[in-house]
Amino acid sequence: MTPSRLSYLVIFHGMVVLFIGLVAGVMLVFSLLDAIALWPLPALEVAIPGSTRGWQAAHVGGILNGVMIAGVALLMSYLNLTGRSADWVGWGMIVTGWGNTLFYWAGNFAANRGLSAAATPYGDSDIAGVLAYLGGGVAMIFTFIAVVLLARAAWIRGQEQPH
Repeated sequence: MTPSRLSYLVIFHGMVVLFIGLVAGVMLVFSLLDAIALWPLPALEVAIPGSTRGWQAAHVGGILNGVMIAGVALLMSYLNLTGRSADWVGWGMIVTGWGNTLFYWAGNFAANRGLSAAATPYGDSDIAGVLAYLGGGVAMIFTFIAVVLLARAAWIRGQEQPH
């Protein structure tokens, strides 16, 4: 069970996505305080763009996506995923991480929360909403494909095991 170069690349991207989720946590604190406050320095009162709800989603979502992506990289090795399946899962998780990061961050600045390329009950469409929607939509497709391929590999490996 030797991890492939792709597994390491997936872990790398997962950790970068997780780091960006941690940065969103800092933005969440600043949003809650309506200031950039780094003790012992004096607080700088500023209007933080986005919403507290949006920063919370970007924080938690980024961390969970990073952990999921790294976990999938380990599953790729554990399940001895190779060939096209490994490529779809590995690159699919990289696309998932960046697509979801785009969804959370752009959605935080979108009037419609990035839930559609058109107007929603939350607001009208804008460029941030379209970017968030497309990022999240593409990520969702690749995530579904990766999960199905992992489930299939686990089923096959399980059938190969003696009872």
